Amino acid sequence: MNRQAHDMHDYLPITEYLSHRGYALLLDRVIEASAKHIVCSVTLRENSPFCREGRVPAYVGIEYMAQAAGALVGWGMHAKGIRPKIGFLVSVRKFTSTVNGFDAGATLTVEAREVMRDDDSGMGVMACAIYHPSDVLVAKTQLAAYMPKDLDAFSKTLT
Repeated sequence: MNRQAHDMHDYLPITEYLSHRGYALLLDRVIEASAKHIVCSVTLRENSPFCREGRVPAYVGIEYMAQAAGALVGWGMHAKGIRPKIGFLVSVRKFTSTVNGFDAGATLTVEAREVMRDDDSGMGVMACAIYHPSDVLVAKTQLAAYMPKDLDAFSKTLT
């Protein structure tokens, strides 16, 4: 399947699925979504966060993939009428990239697929990938994340 040529459904702005705002919001939009899979995109601009001398380092792709994973969870929450919540990246496993960076002007397709989610504990694992250009896999990883049920109570355990 060509990830660049999806039918454009009428998905809401990505801010409806993610709690990130301002410079912290790195993805542009949702291209495709289902209960256990999401595809998002980001076009890298010269003024994009982390862009230096026309390039974004490949390791920033970890955050693109983490935000896609967050958008997948947020998409499911939105379907239930719940605003997206803050989650925490717990681990990154087996990150690989065939490139050392992404050029400004490039549009990356970022996907996340649920591997495991335990709503009782707030833990989840997602298999994630970045494609560019024209369906070429350029990075992948497996992410584990934690979403506390009560962020205020969780924050107090950190101090």
